Amino acid sequence: MIGKVLIYISFAASILSITGFLLTHTGRDKFLNMGRIFFHITSIGFITASLYLLYIILTHQFQFAYVWEQSSTDLQLPLLMSTFYAGQEGSFMLWAFLTAVIGIFLLNFVSKGDRHEPQVMLVYTLVLSFLALILILKSPFNYIWEAFPKEVEYGFVPPEGRGLNPLLQNFWMSIHPPTLFLGFSSLTVPFAFAIGSLLKNEYSKWVTFSVPWILFSGGILGLGIMMGGYWAYGVLGWGGYWAWDPVENSSLIPWIINVASLHTILSQKKTGGYKKTNLILSILAFLLVLYSTFLTRSGILGDSSVHSFVDPGALVYLVLVIFISSFTLISLAAIIFRWKSLKDLRTESSKFLTKESFLLIGALLLSASALVVFVGTSLPIVSQAKVEANFYNKMTIPIAIFLMITMGISLYIDWKQTELKKFTSNLILPGILSLIMTIVLVVIGLHDPLYIIFAFVSLIAFFINARLAVKVIRNGKLSFGGMFAHIGIALFFLGVIGSGRYSEETNLSLERGVPKEAFGYKFTYSGATPFMDANNKRDTMYAFNVTVEQDNKEMTMRPIMFVSTFSNGIMKNPDIANFSYKDLYISPMSLEEPDLYPKEAQYDIKKGEKKKIDDLTVEFVDFDFGNMQKGGKEMASGNYTLGAILNVSDGKTTETLNVKTQFVNGQPSPMAFMMKDNRNYEFYFLNMSVKGEEAGGTTARIVVLDRNKNYNTTANEVLVAEVSIKPFISVLWTGVVLMFVGFIVSIFRRRKEISMKYPDVPADNKTEKKKK
Repeated sequence: MIGKVLIYISFAASILSITGFLLTHTGRDKFLNMGRIFFHITSIGFITASLYLLYIILTHQFQFAYVWEQSSTDLQLPLLMSTFYAGQEGSFMLWAFLTAVIGIFLLNFVSKGDRHEPQVMLVYTLVLSFLALILILKSPFNYIWEAFPKEVEYGFVPPEGRGLNPLLQNFWMSIHPPTLFLGFSSLTVPFAFAIGSLLKNEYSKWVTFSVPWILFSGGILGLGIMMGGYWAYGVLGWGGYWAWDPVENSSLIPWIINVASLHTILSQKKTGGYKKTNLILSILAFLLVLYSTFLTRSGILGDSSVHSFVDPGALVYLVLVIFISSFTLISLAAIIFRWKSLKDLRTESSKFLTKESFLLIGALLLSASALVVFVGTSLPIVSQAKVEANFYNKMTIPIAIFLMITMGISLYIDWKQTELKKFTSNLILPGILSLIMTIVLVVIGLHDPLYIIFAFVSLIAFFINARLAVKVIRNGKLSFGGMFAHIGIALFFLGVIGSGRYSEETNLSLERGVPKEAFGYKFTYSGATPFMDANNKRDTMYAFNVTVEQDNKEMTMRPIMFVSTFSNGIMKNPDIANFSYKDLYISPMSLEEPDLYPKEAQYDIKKGEKKKIDDLTVEFVDFDFGNMQKGGKEMASGNYTLGAILNVSDGKTTETLNVKTQFVNGQPSPMAFMMKDNRNYEFYFLNMSVKGEEAGGTTARIVVLDRNKNYNTTANEVLVAEVSIKPFISVLWTGVVLMFVGFIVSIFRRRKEISMKYPDVPADNKTEKKKK
């Protein structure tokens, strides 16, 4: 009840805050404090509700349906805390919590001087009001008897919770979703600045104020996306870091648009151009966050994405649609209304060989890649078609090649006309180094012409940015952030080329104690070791010990498999050996028990069917249950005998055999039977299957062994595993880290610029007259 009350308070306060900021925008300055006070109440309500949700999770209050569905008493503290956002309701709560926290910092930022406070906070609080409405309809504070009124009596408190999905029981669950949602929430700020500038009809200041927030969103959201990639690669055993899954894509698209807006905004700051472009891109990035939320949480991609949540219900689905539609209409209306005011301040047209032109080209290339991903991601919504990864690769790689060219040579281009001789001379050293490195890559195995070009232009971008970054750092300036981010992206693409295009993989069937070779390594499976993981106390896990040898050196790799009691499915975790230039990756697929009976001698025979087996004709007549009834006490106890009645003919004689299997404590022990007049064959009855005709009918699995034939059988268990080599994947992860560092450095630089240009002086609560 407390949690629901807090959400209602937040919703009501957000409406009053919107009213206060709206009245201030219209010129009634006395209502500004009203907007501020009720915004703080809104934020405090969300924060307190979030803390209360965390409290009922940590204290195992299973009378709350959400706590019962997502958590359990055996989870360690970090994972128990992560159940806060493991389900739909909690993820909405996390989104609202982070948006509220960011809003407090934003209000403090815009309240210093004339920073469009009423307009920005009006839009920002409107977003919070919609989140409050969703939480009212999809509350994490429903009691279990409210959520399941027909199954649970009023006041019932379950003794234990269902627990967290084993796929989520990992360190990355503690940091990946919060980081991703922090990026999503922060994209509300540039959106609020963009709509706020349209409301105020002033378009120069907002780009300066929004740049640190755009950088923050780009850095955090990019980091969150790649955390998910590493989680998939290093823990979940999916074999790669990016699968072009629709939900993965839906978080990537707003990040790309956000980065595109960053480049055109820098151009507007310098030349006054691209006003419309910057407003549209900043608005679009946020709208795509809403679209991502809709795709992930509406259940619409349930059949095409492993990440999608289940259907939230018709009412919440409708609110999500209204959420997206409302802000889309607000954005369109504002842009159309102010279109004539968005004049270009440039006095002369931009020439091609200028930094401004190349920043625009880069933004257009980024937007084109976002459009490709958007189309591929949205296609399953309007059709049954599933877009394969090959579509994305073919469409985006040419774009990435031109993007790398732009990202490299643009740094040697001036804002005004560039001297061609100076420009070409600056490219000589990076060009030579890139050519040498490309030749080296070709020698060691890079043969695809398209990827050779991709590698060459990525190296050019790397060397140009690295050269200039060193120069800037030596001069003691902070302007190397963008160069670091560019270096990171270039390294990322080089890692993608190596680990994606030139990854090698094979499936090995490793019989225990029998070595097998692949990729220059010798693999020997030596058995499984059971253990209990501290994060999962319900399931016994098995580490499959594989000795890997090369050049008289050996190591033991231990991929993991276990049967989850949560889902009754098999969970798999890979093991990875990291080398300086590659990863050796082993992902378990299955464990095959020893072949007591060769598969080639096993036959499924339907009741009444005659099957020709070598020189024999075998007919399955019926099962023999003896004196017991199907499903009776003997069968329930696990100690009983079953028989399969067979008519067997060798062309000379026909005999009826009652081939039996004895079960002891539920474990079968098939008994051998032979014909009286033909001792060349042994018969075993393995198991039965009783189904309707449409599902295959009643069948018996029979083994017919020819005693004069040698069968290929294994006396030991066999581990089937996918073994792969991922070249240069460490380059990819290094690129991600450098890109993030670049964003962070740039944030500090841009914040310093704002403090120098617009000193932190308190607002005088006077609103400029709205420009007509």
